[in-house]
Amino acid sequence: MSLSQTDLQGGCQDFDVQGNMLRRISLKGRKPHVCIVGAGMAGLRCAQVLADRGLKVTMFEARDRLGGRMCQRSQSGHFLDLGPNWIHGTDNNPIFDLANLVGATTFSPPERGLSFYDETGSPLAMDGAAECSGLLWSMVDDAYKYSNDNCSSIPSNKSLLDFFEVKLKEMKKSDSDTKIVLQMARMWGDYVGDPVERQSLKYFWLEESIDGGRSLQPVQRT
Repeated sequence: MSLSQTDLQGGCQDFDVQGNMLRRISLKGRKPHVCIVGAGMAGLRCAQVLADRGLKVTMFEARDRLGGRMCQRSQSGHFLDLGPNWIHGTDNNPIFDLANLVGATTFSPPERGLSFYDETGSPLAMDGAAECSGLLWSMVDDAYKYSNDNCSSIPSNKSLLDFFEVKLKEMKKSDSDTKIVLQMARMWGDYVGDPVERQSLKYFWLEESIDGGRSLQPVQRT
């Protein structure tokens, strides 16, 4: 995969700070040799940028595979994606741009018509599930605003789940609706890579939301 100078300019400002030193090394006939520890998403992207700039790159990875948290496993004859596969927000999103650049197949999941199941595997009523899902996302928006407005006074041990539980009590939701919403809330942890019990309410405002739709990259064998 190769990018032009223009493509890389936005992501290489820190690298360009050392430009004079690298030019001096190059003038002496020596090609800079950079070691990168970790062959996850960041390490691989760093290696690609440096290699495109003409540097020699050696990567060290403790696992027997590349990709870091992005990995797949064969199960019953099918490959399952065990790591990140959602791209949240498609406007000016560098991850979405990279997916397009390498020709990855993506599609936008439907906003409506999704099916929800409880812990026993029984389907939830469509209308009730949609209402609970909408309630969850409105509480996420409320949490952003609350965290941004009250960051200095929020105890560091308060989690996003704590906020959801308080809001549901204030709204006097039924026990059944509360249970479903909190179960759905745990899916938020799948989106951001950290359980809601550990998501800091104090610093939740730091979660950056990118505008645009959501995109899903189908599981592919690598």
